[in-house]
Amino acid sequence: MIEGEAMKRFAAIFLSLACALGLAGCGNLSVGPGRPVSTYIGDYVTRVDMTHSVGGVTTQWVAENEEVDRLRTWASELEYEIFADEEGRSPVDEEEGERYDFVLTEGDYPGFTYIINGPDDCYLLIEGNWFSVLNPSYPPAGG
Repeated sequence: MIEGEAMKRFAAIFLSLACALGLAGCGNLSVGPGRPVSTYIGDYVTRVDMTHSVGGVTTQWVAENEEVDRLRTWASELEYEIFADEEGRSPVDEEEGERYDFVLTEGDYPGFTYIINGPDDCYLLIEGNWFSVLNPSYPPAGG
């Protein structure tokens, strides 16, 4: 009987550990404790400081109200995966690319950068990590 009880405990511990590891693998890649890598613009965000750079021209503005709502929707619909470049280069095309910087001054997320090298060649830079965008689109932007 003791062997049966020990086996049941071992099985319970094993299953608990397997479930915990499985759930950990289902989440977003995280940076730091409790910080998922994402383009998250929370409902509490009321303003986004934006910078757009293309062809050596930089424009800055502040998104508020409905523009923040449009940005929130656009960002939440982006699909992306880790960008892996064997040579360690960033995917930025300085000569022909566009760059959008979204700075969130409210909440826990500092923001993110969206790089457009072409219609089907877009990337995200989130907390120092590069991602390939699987469904590229232009961000809704004023300015």
